Amino acid sequence: MTLTVSALVLDMDDTINRTGPAMRTGLWRATEELWPQLDDEERGRRIEDYVADRAGWFDRFSSGHIDFETMRRGRLGDMAAGLGERLDDERLHRFESVYRAAFAAACAPWPDALGLIDRADAAGVPVAVLSNSAQRMTLMKVDRLGLAGRFALVLSSDRLGSGKPDPAAYRAACERLGAEPALTGYVDDSLRDAGGAALAGLQSCWLDRARRGGAPAGQRVVTDLDRLLIERAGR
Repeated sequence: MTLTVSALVLDMDDTINRTGPAMRTGLWRATEELWPQLDDEERGRRIEDYVADRAGWFDRFSSGHIDFETMRRGRLGDMAAGLGERLDDERLHRFESVYRAAFAAACAPWPDALGLIDRADAAGVPVAVLSNSAQRMTLMKVDRLGLAGRFALVLSSDRLGSGKPDPAAYRAACERLGAEPALTGYVDDSLRDAGGAALAGLQSCWLDRARRGGAPAGQRVVTDLDRLLIERAGR
């Protein structure tokens, strides 16, 4: 598949960075610090509950309704409540200290994402990151992956005031890049967020590495970014 574009926007988490494994590593280390009494089975179950975030804390953060600390406190508070405990400031601080160090150390790029960034550079197409995470966390990931200086822009929902899949987030990225949505490529491992980009008028591509399927008609899909080629529009 080839995208003929004047700019390319990429999701960060699980598109460029292996965020899922890094997050679980961080959660394992941090919960060992807070709740050393848990056995591996129970710890794993609590971690998966945190990741699933059934209360929707992360969506409330990315849509601008709460800040990052409130989101983190809410998710960890739910975990503590499930263990019959209350989350206080001291425990939240200990969690953040251990989690962030372990998460950062575990960050690693998807090789096919690095290849896509290289091909866009070779084609003369500027690349931006659009993330629903916090700006400081996104910049940390860029640095840990050795990608500082590789992106024209790094944008996160807490700086934009709106997050994916709100079409306003994608249009804001295009505006800051000086690119028309119709000539801007977008890649995301989230079908929901790829759909939001399509609604905003971008050339949206869903990255379905797990081959889950189920994309609606008209949605571009790749299972491997090595299969995605980039051409500069107007050449």
